[in-house]
Amino acid sequence: MARSTPAGQGDGGIEQAYGLVAETLSGAVRETIEQNDPQPARDAVRRVTAVDDRVPSGDEPPPGWSLAFLVLADWFDVARTRLADHPDRTDRALDWIEEHLGRRYRSRASYTIAPLTSIEKARETSHYVEALGNDFLASMVWAAAAVTDLYPDETGGKDWLRRESDAAR
Repeated sequence: MARSTPAGQGDGGIEQAYGLVAETLSGAVRETIEQNDPQPARDAVRRVTAVDDRVPSGDEPPPGWSLAFLVLADWFDVARTRLADHPDRTDRALDWIEEHLGRRYRSRASYTIAPLTSIEKARETSHYVEALGNDFLASMVWAAAAVTDLYPDETGGKDWLRRESDAAR
């Protein structure tokens, strides 16, 4: 998933909003891992998309949803690249989701985890936006939590996806 503006260029307001959304979603990843609960992801998605209700609907995707999706797509890019030598990463992440959150959450995440496998398969996820509704983005957070917990960095921190994504921006 290509970034829309190179690092250091573009609108400072967008970059600030991106950072706020990334911080909110990163907190949801940590809480999902700590609590073994799908709700922190749902709550975070609700917070970052609340602005969408105040924006007139039109042909453009809603801004909160779009930024959240961009953040998560960037994180999936980081994970896919970093974990390229782990061909079972998608299956392991889905197993983690089932073990820690439940079978129905694994099922939902199975529709949105394709970008972790390959960039070519990433396009498949768009077919499920309406069907999953609010759980579309939440399921991506669950997958990010699974990857973060299964493949910790050298510090054991729960925010390596965000850190590595920010460094690449």
